Amino acid sequence: MDMKKISLSIIFSLAIIFPMFGQTVSGRVVDGETKQPIEGVMICLVRGQSTVGYTLTNGQGHYSLSWKHAGKLQLTASLLGYRKEIRDVSSASSVNISMTKEPYSLKEVSIRPSRVYKQKDTIRYDLSQYASSKDTYIKDVLKKLPGVDVDENGQVKYQGKAIDHYLVEGMDLTGGRYNQINNNLTAKSVKTAEIMENYQPVKALDGKIASDQVALNLKLDPEARDQWIVNGTLGGGISHGNEDSLLGDGESENSQKGLWEASLSGFQLGKKQQTIYGYKTNNHGLDLTSEQQMMTNANGQTTAPDLKGFLSQTSISAPIDKQRILFNQVHTANANRMYRWNDNQSLRLQAGYTHDQIRQQRQNTQSYFREEGAVEVSESYNYRLRKDAANLELTYEDNSSSYYLTNRFTADGEINKGTSPELKQVIGTSEAKLANYFNLLRNNDKASRTLTSIVRYAYQPAYLSLEGERQNVYQQNLFTDNSASYLKKHNGFTQKYKAGIQGEWAMAKVYSSGAFDASNLRVYFAPYFQFERDNLLASLSVPANFDHYFTLHRSLVFLDPLYSIRYQFDYRWKVAASASWKHSSGELTDLYPSPHQTDYRTWTTNNRLFPRNNRQNYSLYAEYKNTLQEFFATASVSYSRVKANTLFEQSVSENVIVYSLKEYANCTNTKSINLNLSKGVFDWHLKASLEIQASLNQGIQLTKSASNGESTAQNYRYDNLLAQPKLIWSPQNLFEAEYNASISYGRSKIGSGIHLTPLLNVTHRLNLSFGITQNVDLRISGEYYRNQLAENATTNNFFADASLVFKKGKWRAEASLTNLFDKKEYAYTSYSANQSYTSHLGIRPREAMAKLSYQF
Repeated sequence: MDMKKISLSIIFSLAIIFPMFGQTVSGRVVDGETKQPIEGVMICLVRGQSTVGYTLTNGQGHYSLSWKHAGKLQLTASLLGYRKEIRDVSSASSVNISMTKEPYSLKEVSIRPSRVYKQKDTIRYDLSQYASSKDTYIKDVLKKLPGVDVDENGQVKYQGKAIDHYLVEGMDLTGGRYNQINNNLTAKSVKTAEIMENYQPVKALDGKIASDQVALNLKLDPEARDQWIVNGTLGGGISHGNEDSLLGDGESENSQKGLWEASLSGFQLGKKQQTIYGYKTNNHGLDLTSEQQMMTNANGQTTAPDLKGFLSQTSISAPIDKQRILFNQVHTANANRMYRWNDNQSLRLQAGYTHDQIRQQRQNTQSYFREEGAVEVSESYNYRLRKDAANLELTYEDNSSSYYLTNRFTADGEINKGTSPELKQVIGTSEAKLANYFNLLRNNDKASRTLTSIVRYAYQPAYLSLEGERQNVYQQNLFTDNSASYLKKHNGFTQKYKAGIQGEWAMAKVYSSGAFDASNLRVYFAPYFQFERDNLLASLSVPANFDHYFTLHRSLVFLDPLYSIRYQFDYRWKVAASASWKHSSGELTDLYPSPHQTDYRTWTTNNRLFPRNNRQNYSLYAEYKNTLQEFFATASVSYSRVKANTLFEQSVSENVIVYSLKEYANCTNTKSINLNLSKGVFDWHLKASLEIQASLNQGIQLTKSASNGESTAQNYRYDNLLAQPKLIWSPQNLFEAEYNASISYGRSKIGSGIHLTPLLNVTHRLNLSFGITQNVDLRISGEYYRNQLAENATTNNFFADASLVFKKGKWRAEASLTNLFDKKEYAYTSYSANQSYTSHLGIRPREAMAKLSYQF
């Protein structure tokens, strides 16, 4: 046979064989009744009794199997709760399958489609199995999911840990301000919620370096995807009673005040582009500022450190539903637009603005315990806070498996003015920030190389006005961090070496004192090692740092090692342990040498000392989940030890409190235990959860004697136990009950013989919803607070609300009454170090509201 015939024979053979390896059996699987795609269906190719290939359908119901077989095979599709489908195939082709729901019994056990199931690192929840007609927004459904919780401020947690990313159809439209989605996206618009564990947001690092981040991804109902969804609400009402009754100098008891609420929001959420526009306003205590709040952390990326000012505003907080104590007039608006040109490239634009005016009445009593006796300081005042805040962000990202580029530009500003007429005090705080975050990563076959650059400028003017005399503070900060890193992985072992330079220009001029400069430079080298083999993951990081403070003529060299190990026994069990050491030095506000006043009675002085801290953290963690049983559990034990070379000495008199920094070696210890349990019960449409936290805190407080001026070191210990059970029960569409409680016990010991009264505080909340007819719901809620104030003093408060909701098509009308018993006051006590703090706050009076909503 000549060479020409041999060549033709080879070419002919390859022409037959190669297409066989490139061909597939593919198709789409849908529900026979709804015609919607089904995810997670097992698709198998079977020859006789042997399975020769298998796969699972994706979120769009699609599947694909390579075809390299001869003869006739059987293609099977199976999923619990559906009838098994079988098709004969003899060649590569397209086979679409329609499946029929079919609950069946096996020894009197009913098998139905699962509400929650796990595939690799992704847990999927079928929201149609959790949602009810009483759920308005997506947050109302998320809190029903086993293993998932939604805090009062809207933060989403999975197994007790705050999520790192909030995505819709794989896109991060809000950049971490996800309450704009939580509080506005209708529940019926979302089909599936996915929790993605070990989420790696950078595709180029996937498989090279392990991640412990958690992402939530919402998959929309096909009818809602790419469609404009516009919601509008308009409401008004009357507030009865006296808002200033706590101080006894307000209006008459029969005064009335008009209430309002209005909102307009528009959504267009798809896979290629997404948009949110929104405006909201109200004056009946509903806090809207969280919609402009960043709810996620830095997602593992390098960021600029937080800035601290010399002056601060009074916190509007208490252990009670915030709407009951918040007298506000708030307006907030946001605009978000995101484009995704392909699977890799995206552009996000964001802008937001909030105007908020808050009023609050308080009576505070602070007791400072010393060996020579306690000093009690009291104050009563009306507090007025006006806040204007704006944010702007522009983010470009190119995220492929070989190349990663992101650049994020942000501009933020806010102006705050807090006024207390009774104290003759006005505090103004402002901030303007410009920042740019750049990250470039390139992959090749052997290694990854990264360049990172951060630049931020901040200007923070502030002032303190006492009895009309104004004192100004000027603070500026320019921060930059530039680094390069090299990463390589071989045989499960990852090496990463990062080197960089940080520079900070920090300047302050406080009142009449001269300008102070705390500029510093850091040079660092951070080797990181990670070993991954089967179910074991271990990592070690040993950053080496050199810090130099120019004006202070200080230089420091230190290591900040971090070690962690994780073992995954199977998909249910996981355990982990970690240890870290972190050194830190004082910020500009800590290093400022001159005495300065922070409010009408408090002074602070640094005494030209240089504070340094060394924090050690150790933790153990265990996790269990069984998606079939809808059971999730986590447990952790941690220990923290902070060593410091300085400590503030506290000097208290009736009118003046002085904190003076002293050179005094000291140590603070914190031990804590956390337990989270969450269980869903399919048959009962029930979710039950329990969170338990226990902590023990020990430290030292320096106090200055009023009689001889000597300083005394007092040891203190504060223990706290907190249990929070929750229950959500939806046995049928016409009834729903939600119960949660908080039971806390705290005790404090100061010095050798001062034992403060143990505080036992109990809170119960119950919300009931009854479907009177198909279109009308009656909702009743009650809250009970039992707070221990002192040894023989407790308060018992019961609040009740009621509302009537009418729903018809795209219309929704609601009439509500809040604080039915017209409670006037709320009080609580808390402990810290050598202090007890008791506060009495005014409560919003009885109020009536009516609202009308429409979805365009």
